[in-house]
Amino acid sequence: MSFETRPSVKLESDMGKLLVVTMVPRVGDYYRSELRDFFGEHLSIDSMVSSDERLTRIREYDMVLISTHALIENVRKHVRENARILKIVKNLNPMGVGCLDEIPFGSEALVVNVGPKTVSESIFLIYSYGRTDLELHPYYPGIQKYQELNYIITPGETDIVPECGSNTKVFDILNTTIDTRTFLEIISFFDLDKRTYLKKLLNRSRLPKAEPGGMSLVIGERFMLENVINALFENLNEGVLIYDEKGVVTSCSESTSDLLNSLSENIVGRRLSEIIPVKDSAVFGSALVEMIVKINRTALICSITPRVNLGASDYGIVLLNRYSDEEMKIYRLGKELIDQGHIAKYRRENIIGSSAPMVRLKAIATRMAKSGSRAQFVAVNCSAIPENLLESELFGYDEGAFTGARKGGKPGLFEAANGGTLFLDEIGGMPLHLQNRLLRVLQEKEIMRVGSSRIINIDVRIIAATNIDLKRRMESGTFRKDLFYRLSVLPIAIPPLRERGNDVIEIFRALAARSNITLTLSRDVQEYFLRYQWEGNIRELHNSVEYFMNLDKSVIEMDDLPEYMRPQATPEPSPAERREFGLDDTILSIIHRRSARRIPTGRKTLSAELEKRGMFIGEQAARNELIRMSRAGLVEIRRGRGGTRLTLLGKQRLGRSEAVMSNL
Repeated sequence: MSFETRPSVKLESDMGKLLVVTMVPRVGDYYRSELRDFFGEHLSIDSMVSSDERLTRIREYDMVLISTHALIENVRKHVRENARILKIVKNLNPMGVGCLDEIPFGSEALVVNVGPKTVSESIFLIYSYGRTDLELHPYYPGIQKYQELNYIITPGETDIVPECGSNTKVFDILNTTIDTRTFLEIISFFDLDKRTYLKKLLNRSRLPKAEPGGMSLVIGERFMLENVINALFENLNEGVLIYDEKGVVTSCSESTSDLLNSLSENIVGRRLSEIIPVKDSAVFGSALVEMIVKINRTALICSITPRVNLGASDYGIVLLNRYSDEEMKIYRLGKELIDQGHIAKYRRENIIGSSAPMVRLKAIATRMAKSGSRAQFVAVNCSAIPENLLESELFGYDEGAFTGARKGGKPGLFEAANGGTLFLDEIGGMPLHLQNRLLRVLQEKEIMRVGSSRIINIDVRIIAATNIDLKRRMESGTFRKDLFYRLSVLPIAIPPLRERGNDVIEIFRALAARSNITLTLSRDVQEYFLRYQWEGNIRELHNSVEYFMNLDKSVIEMDDLPEYMRPQATPEPSPAERREFGLDDTILSIIHRRSARRIPTGRKTLSAELEKRGMFIGEQAARNELIRMSRAGLVEIRRGRGGTRLTLLGKQRLGRSEAVMSNL
């Protein structure tokens, strides 16, 4: 069993809750989807219509977004005192607004939306886009009079467009999107990490490219970008620069001027390489680059993301961070670990199998891969390190903390994994006093080194794994219940190979393909693999592939199996057993008598009962006998507690045998 959690991601119960209230369900669903795509799992986001009987549940939410001011009175009487009501500021969809340029200058057009207020809003947005030359007329269901015109504009409401003449052309400018200002309000209210959303917000601020002769935009692109980055970074100790496809800085945040000790007028318009000592390969490359640069004798961490494709040009984004000496040491340590290959080795495509646990694991891996895939990955086996050393390994120590402590101290694995992932293998073997410290790390997101009183803030994803039954450990008091439930944010139970059905065959084929060889299992071997116990799990299957590779055969038969994998032969019966009442009849008799007493019979029980009668066969051999008799139609093997029962044919066979025995 394994668990995954990250202190920086809240539990659902602690997560900020946001509700979207609209007049039409379709609109609410659209805005909810847009918000979920943007905020991911950092917020719990729902939608509801104003006529919903469940509207009283608004008290559960921290913030309520309303699509129109007409809803505010109905919403206000249900929200709790410290909650926030916010009207969604809308904007035209960049993907659909370009079609407005096809409407001839000075034309009349009908604007279609669901109600009078939304129609007015759409008309305002179209004029804000720059089409002030158009004469726009409203239409919504229930309007008394409207003009039949050659041009109709609608933001995604094509199903309510009125019937007009055959020459009428409909322009669907798609659903309106939530404006950047609303996203900024949400980020600020829930105190979310602004750096996480910088690139997303800049992409949302992208405006469509103007075609030759097309309409001009009311708000300049550069002005919009500057407003976004200043709103995001006005209170943070970091700077942001945006540069164009020529490497020339086009915008910068106010905090950048402080970091670079230069006025913004002296930054904008200059080449990035003149301001920051970076190479063109980083500025014009295709991948994120992080480095430490020195500017005015100050060390800054510089992150360059090229080719963001904002606005009319290909932009790049530069983040500048000023860290303390200690934070800089931790950053360097993390970079060293990445350079040394301490990153996650496996990806989603390495998960093989179509069983339910594997499908779920693939879905979880997909979600986790969206962040931290190139961050450091540090692993430790909690049961392999002596108890007296594990604490200093995990949390580090200061100079003089104990005899033999390194001069200057040493950062622990939590610090080494800061910003990445720490894998705690065999978590069930962790001593109780360290479980208490781990719980505090997960709750408070901070650690203290051994021998130190200084608190160090960390941001680490924790993945824990164990093959021990932790619930039994909790019952015996050797594993903390609160730690178990704090770790179980995303529990993943991986069953043994023998319980994963056809995954065995899929994994075998994948391992063979990975070795660039062609291996085909015969039908008998495939069926046997599905019944085999695989006590060595994946390692045993991997070894079998390597064994078959050395046979120089393309088709594997039962005789090709290694000796230890072959079916156990049933021992020769003793002279006393060589009677008419043979092994099959003995098994049928045992099953029949136990069934009469409503006692199920499995392979373990059968093996023990046969041993009492002087027939010594193991559990695996007993299982093979039951399978053989099932195929012969003598018994029916049931899953779980049902055990094995005699079929009608089996009862008839037993009856004949007992009749023969009574006449002996």
